[in-house]
Amino acid sequence: MTREHAALPALLVGARRSLFARLVGTGLAQAGLVGVTAVAMPVLLASPDAVRRGAAAAVLLAGALALGLVRSRERVLGERLGQHYVQEIRVGLVASSLVDDRSSLGITVARTTNDLTSVRNWIALGITPIAVGVPLIAGTLVALAMLSPMLAVAVAVPMTVLAVVLLLLARVSYDRSRRLRRQRGRLAAHVSDTVHAAGSIRAGGGQRRELRQVERRGHQVMEAAVERARVAGHIRGAAVAAAAVAAVAVAMVGAWSALPGGTIATALTVVGVLAGPVTDLGRVVEYRQSYRAARRILAPALVAGSVLRQPLPRGTAGGDPETSTLEVRGLVVRGASLPDLDVGPGATVLVRSADPVRVETAMRALAGLDAEAGHVRVAGRSLADVSSDERRALVGHAARDLPLERGTLARAVRYRRPDSTEPIGAVLATVGLVERVARLPDQERTTLRRGGEPLSPAERAQVRLARALYGAPPLLVVDHLDAQLGRGRVEVLRESLRAHEGVAVVASDHPEAFLDDVVIWDLDSGSGEPGGHLVQVRDDCVLLGVGDAPDQVGDPGVGPERDVVGRGPGDDQQVDLG
Repeated sequence: MTREHAALPALLVGARRSLFARLVGTGLAQAGLVGVTAVAMPVLLASPDAVRRGAAAAVLLAGALALGLVRSRERVLGERLGQHYVQEIRVGLVASSLVDDRSSLGITVARTTNDLTSVRNWIALGITPIAVGVPLIAGTLVALAMLSPMLAVAVAVPMTVLAVVLLLLARVSYDRSRRLRRQRGRLAAHVSDTVHAAGSIRAGGGQRRELRQVERRGHQVMEAAVERARVAGHIRGAAVAAAAVAAVAVAMVGAWSALPGGTIATALTVVGVLAGPVTDLGRVVEYRQSYRAARRILAPALVAGSVLRQPLPRGTAGGDPETSTLEVRGLVVRGASLPDLDVGPGATVLVRSADPVRVETAMRALAGLDAEAGHVRVAGRSLADVSSDERRALVGHAARDLPLERGTLARAVRYRRPDSTEPIGAVLATVGLVERVARLPDQERTTLRRGGEPLSPAERAQVRLARALYGAPPLLVVDHLDAQLGRGRVEVLRESLRAHEGVAVVASDHPEAFLDDVVIWDLDSGSGEPGGHLVQVRDDCVLLGVGDAPDQVGDPGVGPERDVVGRGPGDDQQVDLG
């Protein structure tokens, strides 16, 4: 699907269908009030009966008040329709940014502000005037035709000319809106990146240089906005002129046709009611073109997050750590196959490779972040086939430098299991946070902001570890978390891994600081090189080559090239890093 033909969600569905129908109803009501004015005004101006004139005046006053109330209701209904639609798109954009971690913060913010404002304006201030204005203009023409067919023609001609002018300016307005949107997006992305790199900029003395860059991009936005405003001014001016010309045309036709003064006054009153909606229609073109430019950006961006907005299948939440197993098959990095892995409950697996990309790919696959990266089965369940709710119950993931979501500390710990009522005190004790949490202003209810403040970076790592451990998932994935914990807190990681009953997979640059007995998953020996690709202990021997026929280290037939560090029969049945 191309950008031009990418589709946003349907507008007239569900509750929005009823809102739109009520909007059309306000247009019909206004048309009816115009008809009442066309009937009552001649009576007020020409009737010799004082009672009839009084009744006509009362009807006209009531009609004027009713017209104001209907216009007020039109505004509320239009805003509700626009906000309801924008809310659906906003959720979809955030879902897309959660699925695609390459999304720029600045671009995402621009989409959820500027672009969504364009969508909202088109719905609330563009579609609404059309839904209301078309019935009103039609009703006005009918009312004028009742007075004199020439009066209806006098109004129809400038309205037709206005429609032609709007069509001619629509393309220009669209091009100017696209240019402005591009410049705004570039400015938002540049400002976001600049703020994130503020520390580096200050250290390098580049503040003035970066400010000049922001000023240059801001000037480009300003020029693009002025160019769009120039076209918008032509469009709105044409609408105002058309309404004024219609009033003048009615007066001229009435005078030249020698129509009664009461008829002319009635026609001018009716045309006066039309002036507001016609002016609103002049803004419709501007809003429409801004919407089209926004749609080119928003519609493709919504595709990635659509999976998160689909109903989740029901199923069991997770597995039992005591019966958990981990199976990994078919991982490929840069065309090279990584070794397979098959371990049982209680195992701690150390991921090892000279290539950081291999480690990153393996850890992302285990965390369920890359559905296409081979086959991963936890506690008998494939991560590619379960819902996000089920996956978060199966896998606890703790990685360095990942910011925490805005919310309370208790919410951060329970994030994987939001429906759980299990207290978090035990897991906080496991990761060594009980005393620190007790000193926080609101303890567990303290709100974490800006990625985890007021906690220090090491304490935020402890919170991520607590989240990963909460609910005892069958698989625990710890990705270089020790680097952020530091020497002072790395012992809590050692104790957490010892206490975990399921499978734990760890990536670290300094595993000797907190790991004792592990299974080593060597990712550099799975591409057909000689030697085994996994060291694992089963019963009384160390095995190599999982997936093939393993050899026993203690077997005389195994040559010295099998460089494996292991313990003999009857020992702890794990590889010793010490």
